[in-house]
Amino acid sequence: MNTNLALRRICATLAIGACMLAPAQAQELTFTLVEQFVIGDDEEASAEYLLSFPKMVRTDSKGNIYVQDRRRMDIRVFDATGQYVTTIGKRGEGPGEMRDLIGMHMDDQDRLIVADRISARFTIFTEMGNGIETSSFVDERTISPHPILSLEGAYVLKYVRLIDDPEEDLPYINDDNTLHLHDSKLNRIESFARLDELFDLNRPFLKADSDSPDALIMATNGIDTIILAPHIYSGYVYRYTRSNGSWDMEKLKGSPAPRRAYIPYSERDREANPDLRGAGMTISGPTGIYRARVLNWSVGMAILSTSEFVNFTKQTPLGGKVGNKAELFDQDGSLQGYGPLRFDSLELNSNRRVMGSISILWTDGNDRVYLRRRNEQGYYVLSVAELEISSK
Repeated sequence: MNTNLALRRICATLAIGACMLAPAQAQELTFTLVEQFVIGDDEEASAEYLLSFPKMVRTDSKGNIYVQDRRRMDIRVFDATGQYVTTIGKRGEGPGEMRDLIGMHMDDQDRLIVADRISARFTIFTEMGNGIETSSFVDERTISPHPILSLEGAYVLKYVRLIDDPEEDLPYINDDNTLHLHDSKLNRIESFARLDELFDLNRPFLKADSDSPDALIMATNGIDTIILAPHIYSGYVYRYTRSNGSWDMEKLKGSPAPRRAYIPYSERDREANPDLRGAGMTISGPTGIYRARVLNWSVGMAILSTSEFVNFTKQTPLGGKVGNKAELFDQDGSLQGYGPLRFDSLELNSNRRVMGSISILWTDGNDRVYLRRRNEQGYYVLSVAELEISSK
């Protein structure tokens, strides 16, 4: 039986605070991606449509789609039907040029904001790139401000501040907060979300991963709420809500997760056990090199127009089949249901290479989902889909 996104709540309203919420009687659900169109799937198309690895996606108030490809220092713009419009920015050091584009966001004024790690500055593009402003990073030792998301009259950025260790000549973490609130002029005004709230810093692999650009999967409601999960997903989603000038954190229990989210291993272990090689991660940091086989991932987060939110996950068990799933939480933070994530195409669902490559990059105000996946030939494409949720 089909249900709409505004599924009936199954919990009473819970007080906001630093607490852990137990799952209610969650339903078994099916999450279906109904593709509307795909950008980059036609090898005969002109170069503007071809993608190597779509890394960041945002949309503006007109439905235009802004795509940053990993190998390029520009942003391609497509209209709401997937037709190429223009390209903004280019590689370089001058105004409107980037050397290492690490963050991108479209605010509620249709201003495109990009962060250049090497140049240590933000560039703000207006009028499809015809207007250009720049703003230097406030913290000189900021690395990888990604993602950038909007809140009411402000922006929230994920990054870690570093300073040099004069004895070891290596950078180390100087700030134990990972989320930073910036005002409308991109000046930092507040920091919150302690690293040890989100990561087990007693585990070397997780500690090393905690300051990587993609360590957190995040979404906001654009006003006062941030939903996030570590991409190495242990079964808990975190919600930060701004109330009376402070941030309240809730730890929300998701669906049943594997007993271990990852298995650390040495290079010798990897050579001895072929099962460890798939879905492996190697993290190099100032304290060493750490390797692990990840079993459970968060690959996307979306806050829907109903105020419900979805965590998209992927399971990569040893010697097993990749499993794509999703979890639906109501606006009170209770788990409403969970189940498989699939396409409306049997051909896509049966292609292991396609299903193993899904990452949710963005969800717009109309609940349209923008995801990166491989096509049948193995190339990365950008899929634009409607999300349908139904009960089993």
